[in-house]
Amino acid sequence: MFDITLLTWLHNHLIPRSVPVLQFISDTTTYVSLAMALMVGISSLLKKSRVLLMQFFILVAVLLIVLVVTQGLKGLIDRDRPFTTYPDIEKLSSGGDSSFPSGHTLEAFAMAAAISLLFAGKKIFIPVYLWAILVAYSRMALGVHYPSDVLAGIMIGTFIGWIVPKGFRRTGIVEMRKPHPE
Repeated sequence: MFDITLLTWLHNHLIPRSVPVLQFISDTTTYVSLAMALMVGISSLLKKSRVLLMQFFILVAVLLIVLVVTQGLKGLIDRDRPFTTYPDIEKLSSGGDSSFPSGHTLEAFAMAAAISLLFAGKKIFIPVYLWAILVAYSRMALGVHYPSDVLAGIMIGTFIGWIVPKGFRRTGIVEMRKPHPE
């Protein structure tokens, strides 16, 4: 009950003229994720840095694991989208078949967690998590996910973004950067 109450409130209290911005944030999630990984990959080539190259591969691994986990869970948990169940929720963005979990949110939080862990420091932490939060909010406000779908995406994505770099580090393949003194 709380799920649909919160979703209805968010959906019905959109900031005027925010829908195109929210649609843009939602529609470009994977492009932003790929761009972040590619920037690390290109930087590794320009700087001839083995550490950056390994961090690029970690980000690629995160994205591939996100894809497999998201599609696997959506196949196992066939939850209808809110706009199909509740006629007062208008579909304002693209949404596939199953609602659970929010794949956009899972991807955004996985990337935010991995990048924050690999490139420690406040300068990167705030923008990547702000982006991830905006992605999560957009999916609910646009009527394509329940809050519980988004919460699951946050938790699973954060876990993937944390465990993959830690796994690489544990094997000794790559070291993570320490925060810069400010």
